Order: sequence, then C-alpha cells, then structure tokens
Amino acid sequence: MALQERSSAQRALIAESTAALAARGRVLDRAVAVARGIAARPLVIGSIIALAVVVGPRRILGWTARATAFYGLTRQLAAALRDHPR
Repeated sequence: MALQERSSAQRALIAESTAALAARGRVLDRAVAVARGIAARPLVIGSIIALAVVVGPRRILGWTARATAFYGLTRQLAAALRDHPR
C-alpha cells in the first residue's frame, strides 16, 4: 500500500516536471522558428542594419516605443469593438 502511494506521488511529480519542461520547449521552439525566419531573409536584416546606421539607434528606440504603445491601444480598441454587442 505504501509503495503504491509513493509510486503515485512520484508519477504526479514526474507529470508536473514534464509539463514545465514542455512549456520551456515550446518557448525555445518559437524562438528558433523566429530566428530561422529572420535568417532566411538577409535583405530584411541588411535593411534593418542600414536603417539603424542612417537614422540612429536613439531615434529608432523612440519610434519603437511609440509604435508599441499605438499597437497595444489598437489591439484593445479592436477587442472592445469586437466584443461590443451591436
């Protein structure tokens, strides 16, 4: 009886550990997919580097901050409009 209980507890622990590892694996898989997608397009990488050199990293950072805020706002607005009954 004690052996069965201990085995059951070990199985539960293994299942929890496996779930955590699977989640990390999905994140890593997504990162690799994004990196492969970028690496497959050298023109995009070259354009981004040229833009950074010409415009300057500070200005690009400002643009990115504004674009991120605008993107978040538009997503919230779109979700509110989509969920709003007419």
